Amino acid sequence: MAMASTEPLALLLLVALSTTMAMPAAGEGSCNGHKVTVQNLCGHDLTLGIEARSNSKPLFPNGYLLPSGKHESFDVCAWIGSVSAQGAAVAEFHMDHEGGAYYEVSTNQASMSVRVSVTPHGSPLQGHCPTAGCDTGNHCFEHSVPGGNCHGVTEIKIVYYNP
Repeated sequence: MAMASTEPLALLLLVALSTTMAMPAAGEGSCNGHKVTVQNLCGHDLTLGIEARSNSKPLFPNGYLLPSGKHESFDVCAWIGSVSAQGAAVAEFHMDHEGGAYYEVSTNQASMSVRVSVTPHGSPLQGHCPTAGCDTGNHCFEHSVPGGNCHGVTEIKIVYYNP
């Protein structure tokens, strides 16, 4: 009889262990820490727009208000779409599960009231991963990543600047 009472307990313990082993630890994402960060350095609050494509979930609701001087990070596994703000060029990007990335933003921002740049981060980045877009003072960089040859990306950072 003693054997019969310990079997259900052992089975329950085995199920509990297998469930906790499959779950990531607290604070640890299941996508190797991949994220998208949006930062507002333009001196006034920004209303952000989002267009998720190819079954990507929206990072934030359309019309999201990002206060001046603040940033927000959004965990993702993979993401395809664009982020926009009134008066700024649209930032388009694709980040895949393995850390490959393609991103693009216009460098024709001289007449825009807000500048925007897109920068990949990773440890280490591999391939060709330049910053794209413009920052303050009309300093502009590459328009896009040629051929999407950027790998090892764990974060795409979109920064809005005051001209």
